[in-house]
Amino acid sequence: MSHDSSLLKLMTRYKDQFKAYLGLLICWIVLLALTTHYSRDYFNYHCWFNTALVLSPGERFFGLHSLVRDPAYSMLQALGTLFLPFEVFFAALILLALSIKFFALKRLVPTLSFLYVLPYFMVLSFLHEGTQIRIALALSVALWSLIWFAQGRRKQSLLLLCFACAFHLSAATFFLVFLLKGLYDRYGTRLLIALGVFGVILAYTGLVQEMLMWLGDKTNARYMAYSVGAIYHRQNSTGLFAYFPLFVGALTLLVWKIYQPIQPAWQELKKMALISGFLAIVILGIFRFNVVIASRLADLLLLPVVLVLGAALVQLVEQKRRFLLAVLILLLLAYGGARGLVTYLPAPNYVYFCPSDSKLNEDRKNAQ
Repeated sequence: MSHDSSLLKLMTRYKDQFKAYLGLLICWIVLLALTTHYSRDYFNYHCWFNTALVLSPGERFFGLHSLVRDPAYSMLQALGTLFLPFEVFFAALILLALSIKFFALKRLVPTLSFLYVLPYFMVLSFLHEGTQIRIALALSVALWSLIWFAQGRRKQSLLLLCFACAFHLSAATFFLVFLLKGLYDRYGTRLLIALGVFGVILAYTGLVQEMLMWLGDKTNARYMAYSVGAIYHRQNSTGLFAYFPLFVGALTLLVWKIYQPIQPAWQELKKMALISGFLAIVILGIFRFNVVIASRLADLLLLPVVLVLGAALVQLVEQKRRFLLAVLILLLLAYGGARGLVTYLPAPNYVYFCPSDSKLNEDRKNAQ
């Protein structure tokens, strides 16, 4: 009898594992289809890939551009140009980003259900794996860093977050989360009150905007592309940005009120989720003069929030709180639909133009 019971448990475990891997494959196919058909950033990544193709292998790996701008992604791209066409390379990147997150979550939850990943898929995946693949890769590594930090592996976590920054520098935002987590452990809610007051002061002065413009002008920072010109004037064309702080606040409040973790790692992750959510709201207020910068930073900080919210949904199933579970799922589906429309609808008068290709063609003509 015990042998039959053990066999049944083994078969159930393999069935659950198969369902988890099948879910990963389905998510990959959906995001790949959306990206290749509707993403505007997909064209830009193709431009960079084609630009690398005309360089020598040494320049692809060790050229100044590769060593300075998102070096980890540049190295992956250089490797891809040696063996793969762009379409296969980009499909592999999407799968890689999803897989890294998948195995990070499995470190906490050996048997995954779709509810664990539903918040991430609805809130962030369209924007990241579906569009901004460098940030998707950076967040995948950052997720491991967050989990290691929650498990007490602080030094390894910080080193891993440095590696995440090599895919996209915006991942450095989580250094601030780690710092605030340490201060929160010492000072409690007084820290959040002070942070809120400080954020209000900065939000209603022009200091941050002036500093950002001055620093961007002096260093030719990439965010200047979103701070002046046509992109700056087109931002928030949908008018949805005004509601984004409410959505972030609602997700953070749900994590705080609903989820009651038992395991120490999840207790730490809940604290980091609450700190990240609160910090995201503060950032949305401080940087409200630039929708692109504010929303991108806030989106990054939602990573631990949606991670813990997934665990909260699973806990609602265990507690048989079906009505609240249904309401939250509908909320996430509605937001995911709105996010997908905003992300993938063609922008009016959007021109697909690759400056690097134009410059290469001009250089070739001059050479002739």
